[in-house]
Amino acid sequence: RTEPLGVDVPGGTGFRVLYSSVGQKGEPVAVSGMMFISNKPAPPGGRPVIGWAHGTVGLAPQCAPSRSKNVLGDTDDWLNIAMDNGYAVAATDYLGLGTPGPKTYLVGEQEAADVVNSVRALRNFEPSQAGKRWIVWGHSQGGHAALWASRVAPRYAPELTMLGTVAIAPASQITTIVPLFQQPGTPSLGYFNSMSGFGLYVMSGLNHARPDVHALDYLTPVGREWVAKSRNLCVHDLVVALRTVAPGTLYARSTSSSPAFMAALRDYAGIPATGFVRPVRLEQGLTDDVVSPIGTLALQDQLRAAGVAVAMGVYPGDHMAVTRQSMADTMGTVARYFR
Repeated sequence: RTEPLGVDVPGGTGFRVLYSSVGQKGEPVAVSGMMFISNKPAPPGGRPVIGWAHGTVGLAPQCAPSRSKNVLGDTDDWLNIAMDNGYAVAATDYLGLGTPGPKTYLVGEQEAADVVNSVRALRNFEPSQAGKRWIVWGHSQGGHAALWASRVAPRYAPELTMLGTVAIAPASQITTIVPLFQQPGTPSLGYFNSMSGFGLYVMSGLNHARPDVHALDYLTPVGREWVAKSRNLCVHDLVVALRTVAPGTLYARSTSSSPAFMAALRDYAGIPATGFVRPVRLEQGLTDDVVSPIGTLALQDQLRAAGVAVAMGVYPGDHMAVTRQSMADTMGTVARYFR
C-alpha cells in the first residue's frame, strides 16, 4: 500500500510504500520504503528506474529513512537530478527497519531481495509508469546492497532489465575488517568507537542469520548488553553512546580464532566477485576512515579478475563527502546506462 510522503519533492512526487519481499527462509515479509516519481511525461516503454539503497542508519524502526523526520535527508545531492531526467526511484528501508523483522545487517541476499522487490513494487504502482529498465546504486551499506542486487537480479527478477551498478564506498572485505576491532583491548574511542558500533550491528545480524556459530559467545557480558542496546539505537546515537564504554570491554575474543565463524561471516556479508553480468562503477573517497580505500581497490581487483566490467573513480573526501564529490559522475554514469 502507499500514502503520500507529505513533503515537497523537487520536480516530482513522493510516496511512502509497504510492499512484499522475501525473508531469509523464503517466507513472505513486509518491507517499507519510499517511491519518487518524476513529474515529466513518461517515455514510451515506461520511465527508467533507479533502485536506491541507503547507507547504515541503524536497526531500530525509527531509523528507517521513510520514517525519518527528514525523509529527503540522504537525497539532497541527486533526487532533483533524477526527477529532472524523468526517472522513477524505488528506495527500500530494508527488512526489519520500518517493519517488524529480524535485526539483520549486511545480509547480502536479504538486501538484494528488498532492493529488487522495491523495484517490482514501484512497477506495480500504476501512477509510476515505471518501465523494465533499471539500475541500482547505493552508498556504504547501500553500496554493499547495490552490488548484491546487481548479482541477484538477473536470476531473481528476469522480467526486469538490469543495466548497471554504482557503488559508492561499498562495505566490503568484511572478513578482514571485522576482526580488527574485535580484538580484546581494542579501544572504543575515535575511529574504533564508530567501527565498534558497526561491529555490534554485524554481530546482531549474524546471530540471527547463523545461530549455529553462536556469535554472541565472542562478546563479553557488557558486549552482549550493547548488542541488545544497538538494536534500538540509530547509528549516530549508538556511536555517541559507545563513548561511555571502557576500552576493550566489548569482545571476549577475536572471531578470527574460529574458521567456522569466519566462513559464516564471509557467506553472510561477503561480496562474491562472480555472477555480475552488467557493468559496475565503484567510487571511493581517499580520506575515508570507515570504508578503507584499500578495501575498495581490492574489491575492484577481485571483480576485474573475475571478468566484471569495472570502472572506478577516486575523490579527496571522507566517507560522507564522497557522495557529494562523486555525484556528477554517479548521475552521468546512470544516464549512460540508460542510453
